[in-house]
Amino acid sequence: MPFKVVPRRDRKLYRVVKRGETRTLERGKVLYGAGDPSQHLFLVRSGHLRLEVPEDSGDPGAEAQAGRTADIVGPWEICGEEALVPETPRRLTALAGEPTQVTVLDGLHTKRALQTSQTTLEAFLRAKEAELTLARALSVSRRPGGAGARLGAVLLHLSDRHGKLEGRGTRVGIPLTHQLLADLSASHRSTVTTLLNDWIYQGALEDDGEGILIRKAGVLAGI
Repeated sequence: MPFKVVPRRDRKLYRVVKRGETRTLERGKVLYGAGDPSQHLFLVRSGHLRLEVPEDSGDPGAEAQAGRTADIVGPWEICGEEALVPETPRRLTALAGEPTQVTVLDGLHTKRALQTSQTTLEAFLRAKEAELTLARALSVSRRPGGAGARLGAVLLHLSDRHGKLEGRGTRVGIPLTHQLLADLSASHRSTVTTLLNDWIYQGALEDDGEGILIRKAGVLAGI
């Protein structure tokens, strides 16, 4: 689970960020692949990354297929935590979901900042707590209403991480396609489309091309 930071509030982490190289990635560019040895973490400065689960076709000679999106990493979030233990194989593939800038952070230096800074450690632990909360929500069985509960949990989770208050709602500015939301909520794309249209009709959501605007969080939470 990526964790959000404010480097200027953490002098030790800020020094690591200042020493890091900033890279610009075109949409679809792979930052690292599943199975690669890890040495660095990455701080997203703008745009977003998709973290994908690799899919094994079972045929060694077959062309690699795009995997299911397991998470997204937005501005001021850090990913690639495997590098806290150098050379640990990457679990997921990270690629740019749009033109994206990232700063490369040395794994050992980031680990020291995490160990000695209460601010960064708390951000890391909060991310882990949110990851467990979302995992429990996504474990909802496939009974009637299950897909809605999962999708609602995903949207509220993304709102907490990436949302900005706007009028009477919260806007999730990261581009969220129906397929991406289907991946994140373990649902069918057609089901996601139906649920979103229902929530838009109820006035709980708006989708105006600039990101999803959540107007009635209680509806998404099933309250």
